[in-house]
Amino acid sequence: MLREFRCIQDCSDCCIYRQYYPSVDYGKIGVLLLPEEKKEIENLAQAHKINLTIFPRLGIGVNKGSNGPSHVIAYQLMGTNINGDYCPFLDIKGSNRSPHGGFSCMIYNRRPLSCRAYPAIKENKMEVELDNNCRFSCRHSNQVGKSLLDNELSALTRISNNFERFAEQVIWRYATHIGDQPFMKLLLPRGWYLQDK
Repeated sequence: MLREFRCIQDCSDCCIYRQYYPSVDYGKIGVLLLPEEKKEIENLAQAHKINLTIFPRLGIGVNKGSNGPSHVIAYQLMGTNINGDYCPFLDIKGSNRSPHGGFSCMIYNRRPLSCRAYPAIKENKMEVELDNNCRFSCRHSNQVGKSLLDNELSALTRISNNFERFAEQVIWRYATHIGDQPFMKLLLPRGWYLQDK
């Protein structure tokens, strides 16, 4: 049975924990920002007196012999902790809580598209696949009916449309060199790496 997505009581995991992607070798990823979102996020941080770390995330370029892409097509907002966790806009010190009891977002109405899309990560004709790291997905199912995620799918479609035009390009991925202590001993790389197709 398909269920409507609802945040689990007191959960803020998607705003706290960052994942290693595509593997531990690349370090943890930050919140995806499209180029047009980067400046707005920087302005919001300045208004809230928040320091940010924003790295590139994906780039394109046709020259495989170069040291990096010719054009950045996505950025990533890193967390405030040394291990990359905790979104800088998550209000962990405030007394206000979100409607489901988790920590509130200081920029909820202006949050990035990737936050609006979460936990939807893929859609097909009838269903939407949810991120397996979401506690709702773990508790119920990672498949939800499309009609139950209109707002999330609208944001996911805007992100997908942004990247479809680069499908034939050489894709570069930025390694953050950020992670949990056991992995930091591996001397994770930082910088651009060609993505295997």
